[in-house]
Amino acid sequence: MPLSQPSAELAPLACAPCRRQKRRCDKALPSCSLCTRIGRSCDYSALTSNGEKEADGRTRDGTEGLVRIEDLEGLREQVRALESLVKSRDVIVSETINRDVQMGGEGMALNDDTYGPHTNGSNDTTLTPLTGSSSLQSSAHAWSPSARAHTASPFPSLFFLDSFMFTYERFTIAPPHITLPQSALQALGSSAQLREMIEHYFRTIHLHLPIVSHIRLYQHIANPLHEPGADMALLFLAMKLVVLNVSEGLAARDAGLYGEVKALHAFVESQNGFSIQLLQSALLIALYEIGHAIYPAAYLTVGHCARLGYAMGLHTRDAPEMLARSATWTEQEERRRVWWAIVIVDRFVNIGHSGKPFATAEPDVNTHVPGNDAGWDKGQMFVAAPLALSASLTTVASPFARTCQAGHLLGKVLKHLGDKSISLDYRFDEALQLSRTLSALEDALRNEASKEDLAQYEQPPLCTALSITYSAMLTLFDAYSCTERAVPGAPETQLKMQQQSIEGMFRVSDLAMQLARKLRDHLTSTDVAVCSPLVVDSLYQTAATYAWYMRESSDASTASLLAEVKEILRLVNRRWRVAGEYLNFVEATEFQTAGAIR
Repeated sequence: MPLSQPSAELAPLACAPCRRQKRRCDKALPSCSLCTRIGRSCDYSALTSNGEKEADGRTRDGTEGLVRIEDLEGLREQVRALESLVKSRDVIVSETINRDVQMGGEGMALNDDTYGPHTNGSNDTTLTPLTGSSSLQSSAHAWSPSARAHTASPFPSLFFLDSFMFTYERFTIAPPHITLPQSALQALGSSAQLREMIEHYFRTIHLHLPIVSHIRLYQHIANPLHEPGADMALLFLAMKLVVLNVSEGLAARDAGLYGEVKALHAFVESQNGFSIQLLQSALLIALYEIGHAIYPAAYLTVGHCARLGYAMGLHTRDAPEMLARSATWTEQEERRRVWWAIVIVDRFVNIGHSGKPFATAEPDVNTHVPGNDAGWDKGQMFVAAPLALSASLTTVASPFARTCQAGHLLGKVLKHLGDKSISLDYRFDEALQLSRTLSALEDALRNEASKEDLAQYEQPPLCTALSITYSAMLTLFDAYSCTERAVPGAPETQLKMQQQSIEGMFRVSDLAMQLARKLRDHLTSTDVAVCSPLVVDSLYQTAATYAWYMRESSDASTASLLAEVKEILRLVNRRWRVAGEYLNFVEATEFQTAGAIR
């Protein structure tokens, strides 16, 4: 088969400045992107041994027309790469033809460009090793995904059409070179502003959703040999978005940064810039939307995160991997945490939106939960057996691992309530078992939190894990506490579950109220920015329970508790607008109750 010729727009070797500084050069003509970006002169002329150019083309010793040894080695390397490429193409074609003959069917058509270098007009891509991030370049032109779709780097369809062949041949996906708009670079601000924003992110969001490796991020920034890519710029903007304190009177969905980050994420994805940073950015966008009640965008973004995670192969080690293999334990742990975060928010957005299937499958009981939070942040491996999801609650676990366990049980509750095919003989037994398991987890979390030094925490210890547990318990008890929902002819376990639910709603509401008071004290003494949006649902369900009891009994002590929860919701609303939405729901219920009494 004829081999496609190298592009005439690329130089055979790196430019002189990049070679002197040992920087990666994209060999673009007439000037490489790095030289263009920093405004230096780009020179592809022949170099002397000490890297200095002679004006008349001669070397210092006066010889002409001689090629440097380094240049010869570069040419030999290119020839070897082309020979290897031709051999691999022949093997693939031969195996494909033999397989088709044995099957007796029509084979998969392979054109000359299927596995060769990319040429204009082709929809395939060169399958080359993944060596770095997408190049970060700027452009002042329009950058909507539709306007620039024709410039997208092609993605190898083989990854989806025949993942077995992709894995068997050990192909990897080359990172695309993505040109970012000037507005995106300007939105990052100065280096000082960027550093301050990152530090603020790790003081707030990272406390309850540790999915971005602290040490890996700073190593990436400090490494002079690693060019910042479009994926890193997107992650920085997503971090800036999620720590954004939306101005009073401005709707969160109307914030200019929100629209820019959403559009930039869609653009990078349309350019096939798939990376762990792309997925982390989507998660942070989803957290912003959840925290500010931007629906249905939050629900759809979480589903998109799940699809991206599945495509990248984060859900299991056996799946074909879109990303390069993890080089360190810290990187592997980061990917595990990203996938668990998707599972958690997938369950969370379905609390009030019941009856819908999850975007992620239920984790296996042997699935490992994240390890030590502090050790991972510092890049320190620790001697400890991997903690499985089914491990005993007496086993020491990190705060985020506890959040994963709480999210998993929340998913079991929602799945139980949404499954109408369960027989009556088993339904109430399963509900009682879920109640016991949740109570055991809640008791373990409170005991662990009580042993911690409150002064070391910006918010109550295990606050997010406890809040999700309370949300799960209140959701379960609410479904079985109403006598009007009783099923005629059901087994005796129905009455037992109903009794536990009625008692449990008041018990859990009081426990959630205790946590809410601790949260209020922490937020008033430190910063409301440290509050997690995942705690707000438990506050709302607690307020709804008190409002329901007020409607039934007009109890004065319950009215006082309800007023206290509403004040805490107003406090949290200064950071997350979803608290204000919940507060409106509670007050609307109170208004209807007052109208009924009158």
